[in-house]
Amino acid sequence: MTLNAQQVLEMAPDPAGAAAGKKLAAARHWTSLGRNDDAYWGLCQGSAVYQVKIDRSNYGYHCSCPSRKFPCKHTLGLLLVAADSEAAFAAGAAPEWVADWLARRQAKSEKKAAQATAVEAKPVDEKAQARRAEQRDTRIRDGLDRIELWMADRVREGLSGLEAQPTGIWSDQAKRLVDAQAPGIAAWVTAWGELIGSKPDWPRRLLAEFGRLELLIQAYRRLDELEPALQSDIRQVVGWNVPQDEVDRTGERVEDTWAVVGQRTEDAERVRVQRSWLIGRRSGHTALFLQFSAGGQPFAESIAAGTDEAATLAYYPGAARQRAKFVARAGVAAAGDLPRGRSIAELLDDAADRWSHQPWTSRFGYVVRQATFVPTDGGCRLRDEAGDALPLTAGDYWKAMALGGGTPTDVAVEWNGESVRPLGMIVDGVYRTL
Repeated sequence: MTLNAQQVLEMAPDPAGAAAGKKLAAARHWTSLGRNDDAYWGLCQGSAVYQVKIDRSNYGYHCSCPSRKFPCKHTLGLLLVAADSEAAFAAGAAPEWVADWLARRQAKSEKKAAQATAVEAKPVDEKAQARRAEQRDTRIRDGLDRIELWMADRVREGLSGLEAQPTGIWSDQAKRLVDAQAPGIAAWVTAWGELIGSKPDWPRRLLAEFGRLELLIQAYRRLDELEPALQSDIRQVVGWNVPQDEVDRTGERVEDTWAVVGQRTEDAERVRVQRSWLIGRRSGHTALFLQFSAGGQPFAESIAAGTDEAATLAYYPGAARQRAKFVARAGVAAAGDLPRGRSIAELLDDAADRWSHQPWTSRFGYVVRQATFVPTDGGCRLRDEAGDALPLTAGDYWKAMALGGGTPTDVAVEWNGESVRPLGMIVDGVYRTL
């Protein structure tokens, strides 16, 4: 079993789901526990007998229970049993209900790969595509004109007055941008509302955000003058979706063993967003794998932090070359360590270089080499062996300090330009999420 118990519990949709899964983490709750090279399976007695199966190649799962949480407590329980003792599973041929499920998954995977190959030769109705794009572009430009005027009014009146304004002013502007088909900028404006009064220097930070958006507006107005890769980045930041077939057709493909160094799942209104940071073992490339889930549905791909994925990725078009999607996955392997990390000075140099090419990237994934958690009066910092330090995002880091024990270790982080968020670290040869 590649995953440890903590990694399994990190897959839970919420704390209640994790607690329920832990209650089923003993072999006595299960019958017909079995395994082969392809899967784990078992029967769990609840209000009915539930069939649970897990694909060992990528930890995809299915349970016959009616739960609307994904993964459900039965899936978590079976994974926890496997993480504790593989000997609890009898090795042998998969029963029909497992074999049929695996066959359907394989057929779906092959169909997806065939579609990705076929789309490269699929003709595109360029005239219809251009007509739709022109109509949307007109709406976006109108929306950008309005938000630019609104920002100018806020600056003229003085930012300090925003503390007395109702929070609805931010959602109203965001809704107007959504109507203008610029949802990417709408998300920015919504986040601005959380800055007001959050820290003593919030006016400086908000003014910097205004400047960043003004730069984007000016770039969008001069889109035709820019390089194609940067044009694509700007469109994506504004909110244009890149069709999956375009990524399959034009995206740069990299085949590698990808270390999943960190993962973060957040709730954004009615959508769950999962960010997984991958670093190629051979290429050294970094990739951001994004997934979205609405209505409590499971994420399309099962991916766990602290594992290695033998896979081919396709990068989304753009100068940033950061977001990527899976084209083919060959399987999951145990990860003994994190890829070689960077010093904080190297991290900042790399981020500065990336921002010089694409200044609207909101976050980057890194591994900081030989770092320690240092408590300070203002919170906590991550310090490397050279003595350089970065502030940590607000939170409770006693667990991280306890795990590290003051000993330098490589730490996977997410850097947003203001602070770093620790995602995971290796402790005694085992990946631990933070």
